[in-house]
Amino acid sequence: MAIEVFHGSTIPRELATAGLEYLWVKWRTLQATGGLTVHRLIDEAGTAFQPHCAFLMPDGDDFAYIYIGSALQDAIFRGPTATLLSADDSLIVRDLAEIYRRVIRDMTPAFTRFTSTSSPPGTMWHNAVMPVRISETSVVLVAYFELMSHQLEVYEHLFRLAPDAIAVACPITNDAGHVTDGWVLMMNDRARELLDYHGPLANLRLRALPQFNGVDLWGRIYAPRSAATTQVAAANFDVEILRFPHVLGLRLKPKQATIVASAPSLAPGLDGLDAHLAIK
Repeated sequence: MAIEVFHGSTIPRELATAGLEYLWVKWRTLQATGGLTVHRLIDEAGTAFQPHCAFLMPDGDDFAYIYIGSALQDAIFRGPTATLLSADDSLIVRDLAEIYRRVIRDMTPAFTRFTSTSSPPGTMWHNAVMPVRISETSVVLVAYFELMSHQLEVYEHLFRLAPDAIAVACPITNDAGHVTDGWVLMMNDRARELLDYHGPLANLRLRALPQFNGVDLWGRIYAPRSAATTQVAAANFDVEILRFPHVLGLRLKPKQATIVASAPSLAPGLDGLDAHLAIK
């Protein structure tokens, strides 16, 4: 099976999002009290859930979509209604159909995770499939989908532990469009060590850091493409500025100490040797 699936009454805690857990608990509560309907499960939960839902009903050995939320239509290349599950040529369709049949047979929800070639790299679908009986012989499946991305946590980890000292700041400009300061948004561990700053970043400006006091101008906020990377000298380090559409990346490099070497003096005894050679 190309899908990870959990059948039963709970979602693994480490995999559940707030939305998935909310609907899962609500389905279980309404089922236990005899008040389970599609309207009470989804409509009363608020408009945030509907765009991420699809409703399906059995159609022979297949399943027919009777509703597809707006957030899913582009992702699965479907219109809002009247298409069959089997119309999708994805590798996971057969697995989904098998899961849906078991959900209807056991009348218990299922939680699934899977990747898709039509989704952005680094993302995974999290999906809760919940059965709702609408008559003695008919069941509607409410499938709620969230597209999860784990790129951010990976990027944050790599940024924090990067060997280079890096800070990210949102530019503050003057009337001429020149960057004179910046709100510090991010700072990795090496930058904190170099700047000797270990406090919170909230409302922190670059010029509040002593090392940046001597820097009055950081260039124009919208630099030409050829000048997307520029150099600025601060008191104790050089700063490489990486210009992005809305923020500045600052790569900090400590200045190398300059060692001035004096001319070596003659070794003891050489003066006497020169005198001896002169006599010769």
